[in-house]
Amino acid sequence: MNFKIIKSKISEPLSLLASVAESRQSIPILSNILIKAENDLITLIATDLEIELSFKIACDSILEPGETTVSARKIFDLTRSLPDETSLEFMLKDNQLIVTALKFNGEFAILPIQDFPVVEIEKFDLETTFNGKVLADLIDQTSFAMASQDVRYYLNGILIEIEGSNVNLVATDGHRLAWASETLMKDLDQNKLILPRKSALELQKLLNLYPGEVNLSFSSNQILISSEEFRFVSKLIEGNYPDYQKVFPSGEEQTLKVEKSLIQTALNRASVLSNEKYRGVKFILSKDNLKICANNPSKESAEEEISVDYSGDDLEIGFNISYIQESLSAIHNAEVDFVFYGPENSCIIKNNKNDNLVHVIMPMRL
Repeated sequence: MNFKIIKSKISEPLSLLASVAESRQSIPILSNILIKAENDLITLIATDLEIELSFKIACDSILEPGETTVSARKIFDLTRSLPDETSLEFMLKDNQLIVTALKFNGEFAILPIQDFPVVEIEKFDLETTFNGKVLADLIDQTSFAMASQDVRYYLNGILIEIEGSNVNLVATDGHRLAWASETLMKDLDQNKLILPRKSALELQKLLNLYPGEVNLSFSSNQILISSEEFRFVSKLIEGNYPDYQKVFPSGEEQTLKVEKSLIQTALNRASVLSNEKYRGVKFILSKDNLKICANNPSKESAEEEISVDYSGDDLEIGFNISYIQESLSAIHNAEVDFVFYGPENSCIIKNNKNDNLVHVIMPMRL
């Protein structure tokens, strides 16, 4: 194998592949990427057995076809240290991969190509197209609420729910819930699938870099998302997602409207003196006024009042300050609405421009 390629063509794919092929793998080959050169195409593949990500990159400087596997992290670290228009040459010689660029010459260890696992693609029940940027935004607006190592394994991911022409993404860790929705151009069969946490985060990064139209296919335990540049395959979490509709609070609504940056900066200041373990913050509401209070066991405290649009009853309610901050970071709008249902019930935070993004935050006793 021998080919030359410009750094800018492979730097973004390598960053995504290195993230999939974690260096802490117990199986050495899973820390490597597969590099294949043939027919004016360079194919790059990484897998952790749950996810497989591959790219096809046009290359008109393949001097000798071939394939090998090499450390994903080391190749990525090398390429990102080079200027964008640098030409790299990859050459297999004497059971090593030799990479040259500018005046650099590196000899990388390789592992046998036959040890590299290939994910078997299943027969898919449903196929459609979707805008990659829209899907990335839906994940961004919900992924913060996923659990990470919950024994309820189905919470360690995002629910993708298809209902006719609507696609809903839902994530919850039992203390908060994020729901986002988008309308498709056509109706699809009703379906539910749970995308694992790592898959959701890697897919979001991928679609932010490749935001065009993608093909979306899935079966009962596998999802495939592809375009002309890449193919992303992931296993799905088996199990039934809880009925999240029951989490949405009901009753008399009392709405607070506020400029997002105003409450974000106030919360950032309050968080400095909040309890590091429990992260509690108290909201004290009165007409057109919100007082934010936090304290910690060292008898330190913070108070700040901000002007808001609120005409409901006087109210005191506590929250985990991190949950509020993460929710606000996922809402890309200058103004947000907080909808309260009394001091004992969950609060809703939503984008006041439309109803297709809702975050539910459980209260906290302080």
